[in-house]
This record gives sequence, structure tokens and C-alpha cells, in this order.
Amino acid sequence: MSKKNKKSSNLVKKIDKSPKKMYEDVPLTRRFLSYLIDWYLGGLATAFPIAMISQKLFGSMLKQNILEFPKPYGLIAGCLGFVFALFYFVVVPTWITKGQTLGKKICKIQIVKDNEEEITFKNMFLRQLVGIIVVEGSLVTASAIWHQIFTLLTGIDIVSGLMYVGLAICVVSAGMVIFTKDHKAIHDYIGSTRVVMCK
Repeated sequence: MSKKNKKSSNLVKKIDKSPKKMYEDVPLTRRFLSYLIDWYLGGLATAFPIAMISQKLFGSMLKQNILEFPKPYGLIAGCLGFVFALFYFVVVPTWITKGQTLGKKICKIQIVKDNEEEITFKNMFLRQLVGIIVVEGSLVTASAIWHQIFTLLTGIDIVSGLMYVGLAICVVSAGMVIFTKDHKAIHDYIGSTRVVMCK
């Protein structure tokens, strides 16, 4: 066997041993559209219990700032809103739609582990709650709710400060999705996940 054929044979062996991707990468426009859908639907889910309590207290569903509610009701409304947000962003994609929020389901994309296995509760909890709501925390309604709950419990107003910090982190995270090879946001790294096209 000639040296050239031997090199070609070794190259083919190396290529065959490289891991094959099971999923296709997601176009940025599709990922952004799913984000917009989830931002809207997740916001509605989070706001629903707050609106119901607001209606009962003030005769209007429009009052959504729980800092303006009488203290026990503001805390109750905030906690219920946060529970509804966790249901939408963590429970549904973990156990009901297998890696898909409703926005991702509509756009035919899903969240998987880095190794392309099905996500677990731990992945979704870290990705959605810690990564999106707490760390990036400015572009989802649930983030504002947890800031307000913290303020109600401690008396320390962190709402404005964390909004600006979260916005800066969101810009960096969006830049990572757009400009890096893996197209992973900060919350994807926190949850050891990635977003892929559905099979």
C-alpha cells in the first residue's frame, strides 16, 4: 500500500470514529421566534394569578406590580405567579413536552443535553430557573416577580439594579448565541443543554 493510500485510509478511520450529530442546529430566526412566543405565553402564565388577586383587591386586572399590593397579598400573588412560571418553563418541558416549551413546540425545536440525550429535571431547573430567570433575569416576567418577592421579604429594593445587570448579561448571552460556533447562551452552559431541531 502506498503512503498516500495509507494516509487516506487513516483519515477515513478518524472520520468514522468522530461522533455523529443526531440533531440539526437551529436557525437563529427560529430560536428567536420561539423566544418571543415563550416570552409572551410565559408572561401570561406568570401574570395570571397576579391578575386574579389584583381583580379581587382593586377591581382591575391591570395592576401587576406586587410591591403596590397590601403586603400579604403581594407576597401571595408573587409566589403564585412564580409557581405558574415554573410550571410553564420547567414542568411542561421536562415532563409533558420533552424538552419543549410551547414556543419551542410551535417552532419545532427542542432542548436536549449537551450529549444529545433527553433533558432531565436537573437540566431544566438549572437552565430555566437559575440561568434564565435568576442570572440573565431581565427579559422574562418571572425575573421581575422574583426581584419583587425579594424586595417584599427583605425591604431591600433590588428591582432596578438587577434589571440593568440582567439586561447586560442578556446582551452578552444573545451575542454568544449569534457569534459563537456552538450557538449556546449562558443559560445553556449553566444547564448543560443545547437547542436543536426536532427529528
